[in-house]
Amino acid sequence: MTFELPKFTPPDFEHEFFINAPDCKSKKVIKEGVAHIGYHALSIYPEYFKIKGNWILASGSRMDSVAIITPNGGIDVVEFRNLKIGDNVVIGRSEDGSEGIYMYTKGFVTQNGDADTFAFRTGRSRETAFSKDYDELYKIMQYEKDHMGKIVWVLGPSIALDHESRAAFTSIIENGYAQAVLSGNNFATYDLEKAMFETVSGQETFESRETADYNYIATINEARKIGSLKGLINSGLVKDGILKACQENDVPVVLASSIRDRYTLPDVYDNVYESQDAMRKHTRNATMLICLSSVLHTIAAGNMTPSYTVKDGVVRPVYIYSIDIQEFSVNKLSDRGTLEVKTLVTNVQDFITNVAEGLIK
Repeated sequence: MTFELPKFTPPDFEHEFFINAPDCKSKKVIKEGVAHIGYHALSIYPEYFKIKGNWILASGSRMDSVAIITPNGGIDVVEFRNLKIGDNVVIGRSEDGSEGIYMYTKGFVTQNGDADTFAFRTGRSRETAFSKDYDELYKIMQYEKDHMGKIVWVLGPSIALDHESRAAFTSIIENGYAQAVLSGNNFATYDLEKAMFETVSGQETFESRETADYNYIATINEARKIGSLKGLINSGLVKDGILKACQENDVPVVLASSIRDRYTLPDVYDNVYESQDAMRKHTRNATMLICLSSVLHTIAAGNMTPSYTVKDGVVRPVYIYSIDIQEFSVNKLSDRGTLEVKTLVTNVQDFITNVAEGLIK
């Protein structure tokens, strides 16, 4: 069966309640990066704002951001730290329309025709059968590829530890199922070390090496000496791997540092705000987000990603997946407000090899 996106049914703004609702209120920013008391903080769900009698949809709502009314009567969504003096910040804490603000969670329709919220089935565990989920995942990914969607991947370091999973993800990139990769310093260093030394963080993989434990730092040293990841990959020292495939297929990579990183590659963001901004360039345009075994990066990316996006004037869902071997890890994202995430509790190496086999035949 051909996959079809669920259709979005907007609220009936001809209803008397919406007609009689007031315009939303706003106050101008008087100090950069500071919102007025009573500011309206957004969620990841569609939110409408009544401006001059018209209900306007915020085109990309994001958690813990603020809505500002633009000079032409539209809505922009910005982070609090990016507020500028003179911005018109929407004021109001009610989301039922009574203050001109309406959060809407029932816009998409299920196959049986019932209105449904964004939430997928919850309470998933290692006992859950995921075969149907894999089949659905393949159909969605194929649809995104065929319709110029944007599949954004969040990768934990473990995917670079295994030869088969590393090769599987490389094939996913080469076959057009990845439009951006978000990760951290450890993942990138593991991937490059394996490509350069055939070890991963000192673990010998092919031949005995007495000094294999030096190779993690040696990888970063070599990259820093050359000056950039692009230069390192172009040098010929990097024989294969995920980062090499990303560069060769024009897939952007955002690497965000961690407080625990002792030594980082060039091109790794070591400023948290800069890394957030770089990640948001991709999450705000994502049509699908797939997170593999990286709790903190998963929570960060998930909370940056709206549950919907507007493409060619059509409101459509953004599909979010979280995959990890631990139930605790996959549930952390929904605990932090991203309720529509679908989770698979499995080894990520098995997951990615299955996905590659299912998509690339």
